[in-house]
Amino acid sequence: MKRLSAILLALLLCCTLSLAQNISDLVISEVVAENVNGPVDISGEHAPWLEITNTSQGTVNMSGCFLTDDLAEPRKFMFTKGDLGNRLGARQVKVVFPGFPILRGSTLYLLSTDGRTVVDSIDIPAKLPADMAVRKMARDRKHILFETQADAAVPSPGLMNSDGMEESGSERMGRLDPNGGILTLTSVSVVFGALLVLLVIFTLTGNSFSGKYKKTKKTPAAKADDEVAAAIALALDMEQSGEDYAAVAAAVHLYLSECVHDSEPYIITIRRGDSPWNDKSRMFRKKQNRI
Repeated sequence: MKRLSAILLALLLCCTLSLAQNISDLVISEVVAENVNGPVDISGEHAPWLEITNTSQGTVNMSGCFLTDDLAEPRKFMFTKGDLGNRLGARQVKVVFPGFPILRGSTLYLLSTDGRTVVDSIDIPAKLPADMAVRKMARDRKHILFETQADAAVPSPGLMNSDGMEESGSERMGRLDPNGGILTLTSVSVVFGALLVLLVIFTLTGNSFSGKYKKTKKTPAAKADDEVAAAIALALDMEQSGEDYAAVAAAVHLYLSECVHDSEPYIITIRRGDSPWNDKSRMFRKKQNRI
């Protein structure tokens, strides 16, 4: 039970840290303090509005976060908990009507769920015209590094703010390699590298299929030598007399002299050959003449 409680507590802590980290990816990207002809709220009124952008690649839940223009009164507007509309997908933008006046010359804050941690803020110019926006522009759409724009701009509710200065891959290559030398060298290197890899692969597979790397089999002579050694070991293990050693030694000698024929495993057969012991004529003694 204690282990289960510890696991649940750890999971809760991880979820809390993950939520806090995701909330830090939120940015107040655009604010219109005096809305005359722009979008309307749920009541159909032209109320001040702001835009929040999720700069991360994951979904961020804003539920429980706060909006205020006075840190002494941090909870002027709260994103309702449990509202699915407060979940922002990757690089998604949400238009929010805070329900309180946004004064020119003030600062608008986005606070975390604790009501104290400032996630982001934006200063409202004192001379911001009606129906004009102060906004933060993304340096590029890849890294989403926002900077506050100095001049008032035409509002673009619900759209990602970008200054369009992002350099494409082809533009970057044209600037870094105007003569095409780097591109040519890279292309040639890739082609020759691929050919080298294919050469190695085909060489190895060709040798394998041709049987070059096949396992070497023992020759009949080598197999016979193994059987002779086994027969000797078996004989010595069964008999320990001197005569047996002599017989085995003679058998080995005859085998190496090609005078034996191994017809069965572990059995050495001595075949008849040119041996003085088989020549009966040599068994007769020469007759001596007596005087």
